[in-house]
Amino acid sequence: MATLQTLLKQAKRVFPDEPVAEFFVRGLTDKTRLEMYTDKSPVSQEVFSQAQNLLSAYKPNLPVQYLLRKAYFLSYELYVDERVMIPRFETEDLVMLTVKRLADCGLRSAVKSILDIGAGSGAIAIALADIFPKAKIIATDISSDALEVARININKYNLQDRLELYQADLFSGLEHVEFDLIISNPPYIPNNEIENLRPTVKDFEPRLALDGGKQGFEIIERIIKETKGWMNPVGLLAMEIDPRQAEPIKAQAHWVDFEKDNQGLVRYAFIKGG
Repeated sequence: MATLQTLLKQAKRVFPDEPVAEFFVRGLTDKTRLEMYTDKSPVSQEVFSQAQNLLSAYKPNLPVQYLLRKAYFLSYELYVDERVMIPRFETEDLVMLTVKRLADCGLRSAVKSILDIGAGSGAIAIALADIFPKAKIIATDISSDALEVARININKYNLQDRLELYQADLFSGLEHVEFDLIISNPPYIPNNEIENLRPTVKDFEPRLALDGGKQGFEIIERIIKETKGWMNPVGLLAMEIDPRQAEPIKAQAHWVDFEKDNQGLVRYAFIKGG
């Protein structure tokens, strides 16, 4: 009978990048990295057959998350496919830094209304629904396809009563609310740079979720301008950004603070309401 080590060895033939091969086995078996290398018990025939079918169906550069229809975000397992971006570690940090900032300001318990712009798979909104159990959350996306994926994940975690989805271009069509927190991982890549991205990104992830316009700043600038009137005077706008956009953001925002990612690059912008 095949073991976890058998699956891992087969996966490494298809995915030379070891963490990707490990992700593949984890996604099929829910085993930890340690178990992959130490658990000698056989895997079921069902799992083994599924692995063979998926490895046979693999296309060059296809992200393993799309192959498995599965991604992880903080403590959540999410359904993903080519209609949405794959959640990144950087976006996990956006959520955690935002929560820390609100807590440090004594505002965490005051958050009752949240808007997530560019919902994608629903990762940010779902995480915030857990962190702020009393908050009403609205998540928007311009893509109806993305919202279909988000709805799968929202239903999985039984958040239909607390988390509303709207197809919208930023704030368009929303009933007016003053949000305590507006958060977004918007498209921020200059459109002339998309073809230079890794094939796993440019050939498979939705361009609509990547393309930030000529300078990569088009959507971010609109969010900053249109947020006025939609945010509580003591509220917070939190965004993931390209490091090159820090200076243009300073020129647009009356008060802004930045945080760096784990590579030491400016990656997060926090703008106060009022």
